[in-house]
Parts: sequence; C-alpha cells; structure tokens
Amino acid sequence: MVRWRPGLIARSRQRGFTLIEIMAAFALFALLFGMVLQILSTSLSNTRRAGDFTQAALWAQSKLDVAGIETMLEPGRTRGQFDDRFSWVLEVSEELVFDERGLDALDLPIALYRLELTVEWGERPVREAYFSTLRSVDVNWEERARSMQP
Repeated sequence: MVRWRPGLIARSRQRGFTLIEIMAAFALFALLFGMVLQILSTSLSNTRRAGDFTQAALWAQSKLDVAGIETMLEPGRTRGQFDDRFSWVLEVSEELVFDERGLDALDLPIALYRLELTVEWGERPVREAYFSTLRSVDVNWEERARSMQP
C-alpha cells in the first residue's frame, strides 16, 4: 500500500528556473532588444533623410517655377539660400534647337534654356539633390510688354 505524503507532490511542483536558464533568457532578451533598437534607429534616420529630400524637392520646384518669369533668363551661374539649412546653385545655359524637318530654328521667336538646379543641405557630409529642366522663352517678350502698356 502506498501512502500519500503531502510534501512529496508539493516539492516536485515547486521546481523553478535555474540561474543558467535565467542568464540565457536575459542574454537572448538583451540581444533581441539591441537589434530592435538598431532597426528603429535606422528607420528614424531613413525617415529624416526622406523628409530632407522631400523638402529639397519642394524648394527646387518653387525656384524652377519662377525662373524666367520675373526676369529674362540669362546664361550663367547664380546661387542663394532658401533658409538656414537649404542653399541652391542654378546654372542656366542656352540650348541649340535642331529641327529635322528643315525649319531654321534661328528664325523662331523663342529661345530654349537648360536650367540645372542643385539644392544642398546639411553639414559634413553635405547632401544634395539635382534637378534639370528645359524652359522656352519668348525672345521678344520685352517689346511685347512695352507695346501692351498704355
């Protein structure tokens, strides 16, 4: 006959984790936590970089939209600041227009200009974004503006 002893069952259920198991679990947790922090850090860095490129594109669009409207485009290089962080360099060069249909492009009343805008920001290393477009300009716009004034 087997006698029931309360202490025998209670001792077998109270078995816990050993110190080595706790240390291994803590090391695994620390390793995974470090990896998660690295991923979050990289993600934040990429988000900031994407925001900076978006801001540079918005500044470039505003600069290129008004080029040739306020004043006549002239070949050359100009530079300036948008704000404390973003600066720009604009290179304007006249493009020659070739027409395969035999039209003489020099007789046309328009000029074609290539606008190359570089937006720079940040400190070492300096980040930059490059934008390029073509703009046609009426070469007689000043005469037309004068003739329209009363």
